[in-house]
Amino acid sequence: EFGLTLDSNPEFTSSVLVAYARAAYALQKEGYTGAKTVLDIPPRHLSWKSQEELQKEVL
Repeated sequence: EFGLTLDSNPEFTSSVLVAYARAAYALQKEGYTGAKTVLDIPPRHLSWKSQEELQKEVL
């Protein structure tokens, strides 16, 4: 079972929407066009951290 406890659901939802908007902008700057699913978005576009920081923390 997966569970998620949030202090503020509206704040969480808006943070997710803003992260994907930033990712869409970054993908457009890289020359990508067309529809994408959430699984098509590279994690590096969803975080403020650098690719090096993400690799260090996740790997």
